[in-house]
Amino acid sequence: MIIIADSGSTKTDWICLEGDDVLRSFRSPGLNPFFHSTEEVIGILQEVFSQHPGIRKAEAVFFYGAGCSSMTKKAIIHDALKVFFPNKHIDVEHDMLAAARALFGKKPGTASILGTGSNSCIYDGEIITEHLFSTGYLFGDEGSGAHLGKTYIAAHLKETAPREIRQAFMERYGMSNEEILTNVYKKAGPNRFLASFSPFLKEHIGHPYVHDLVESCFDAFFEQQLSRFTGYKTRPFGCIGSVAYHFRDILQLSAHKHGVQPGIFMASPLESLVRFHAKHT
Repeated sequence: MIIIADSGSTKTDWICLEGDDVLRSFRSPGLNPFFHSTEEVIGILQEVFSQHPGIRKAEAVFFYGAGCSSMTKKAIIHDALKVFFPNKHIDVEHDMLAAARALFGKKPGTASILGTGSNSCIYDGEIITEHLFSTGYLFGDEGSGAHLGKTYIAAHLKETAPREIRQAFMERYGMSNEEILTNVYKKAGPNRFLASFSPFLKEHIGHPYVHDLVESCFDAFFEQQLSRFTGYKTRPFGCIGSVAYHFRDILQLSAHKHGVQPGIFMASPLESLVRFHAKHT
């Protein structure tokens, strides 16, 4: 049995695989080494694995995670997993490699993630050959849920968003301006808080203001991320994540505007990763 884990800032999806058969799947909180220490990851895993005791019989663990972009960050997750899987094969990789393998298998392409955060890479069919340094929700993450939420919240607080949209927001969430700012500046997980407003924008996507706001965020994604790759218009492009999937019509529109021919959009890489590891592990 092998374990495949796909972890973002918000959640981690786990799958136990025996050959081609999925034995079990479950979800736990996100495990990002930029926000969690090894001790904190161990504490989370202890609680999660206590509910799934059979998982510790696995012979190998393939963990793909947001923030696992350097040996130091990978070690935080690896050392925590080693506590539960001593003497077993543990492979910790960046979530961009999960996206690339899920989207393209063993073929080359430009892979992107648009979920709570955003990132992109060039994949040659085996490894990532070009990868952007992620500056996170404060300085980057263009096109992500956090970026969409931040863009709307700024307009909401400044009262530049249309009155009917602001009113709908207040009816839905009932938060004062002070409560919004407290969540952003004082509480943990401001990126997740901002991204949580993506469903609201999706519900009101028929309003021209909301449509243009989302499109402008995707334009920023192509202009500030994908355009930095040499020859980005000539490679197949695919994107994974809840934002990419649920706003795919607008993402396609923005892609065509920037000369990029969009391919596959997936909400999650897991199903394709299962096929990849069943075939190549």
